[in-house]
Amino acid sequence: MNTIQKIRWNEWLAGIIDGDGYFYVNQKENSVSFEITTHITNAKLLYNIKNILGAGSVKLRSNTQSMRYRVKQRDIIIDILNRVNGKLYNQRRIDQFYAACALTNITPIQSPPLIPNQSAYLAGLIDSDGTITMGVSNASSENSILSGVEGKIQRLIYSRGYHQLTLKINGIDQIHIQLIQQSYGIGAIYKVQPGKKSKTTKPQYLWILRTYEEFSILYELLKKYPLKSVKMHRIRLIPIYFKYKQLKYHCSKKGSLELKQWEKFCRLWHKYSY
Repeated sequence: MNTIQKIRWNEWLAGIIDGDGYFYVNQKENSVSFEITTHITNAKLLYNIKNILGAGSVKLRSNTQSMRYRVKQRDIIIDILNRVNGKLYNQRRIDQFYAACALTNITPIQSPPLIPNQSAYLAGLIDSDGTITMGVSNASSENSILSGVEGKIQRLIYSRGYHQLTLKINGIDQIHIQLIQQSYGIGAIYKVQPGKKSKTTKPQYLWILRTYEEFSILYELLKKYPLKSVKMHRIRLIPIYFKYKQLKYHCSKKGSLELKQWEKFCRLWHKYSY
């Protein structure tokens, strides 16, 4: 890995940490540990991190569909802190980072403004906290009762115009979400109050992309700084989706070649679905 590649990887790692990372500081024991938790489909991502950092463990979390990378070795923690110093933007993570720096005698650097075409940060944040979906708002009674992945596929195939491509990143740090929107100049922000059964009392802030123009900008950015998770599979399908939508393949007659192409797309879209 050359110097530029290392810088980009560290920016990507900072995005991962802002989304799914955690620095745990134990003041009594004068120790610090670090972990990243992600969905099992992204186990390869965690092994990539482990291999580059040279230590740590990757384990399946019991009774969940998630994996966790964890490291306690002080020299590796120091390496991580130095790699992402001046690259974090989520205040919750920055607070943990500062506490870890105090314990390891590292001087924190204030993160500069995000420059979209010069940072892989957003790729890491999407890999961790991003959700790319094709929501269906109307389905036949027959398709509505179908369960599992095949049910999702059938509802999308016959959704006609009742589907919506969406990418969203959510968090409780409003300033962080606003920073993403302002830095990249695309998307809208929505505030969502916690539900009655929610584990938190704090509202969530969602950065959402929906339009062709927004996804075109994102796609060009991610061609330069690709995702490392299976989410990149859906990013690569986005140009195909908008082309098929323009040609109205999703509205074609049953049995037509156009609808068969649309069905093929729908099955590819749900390739990694559970």
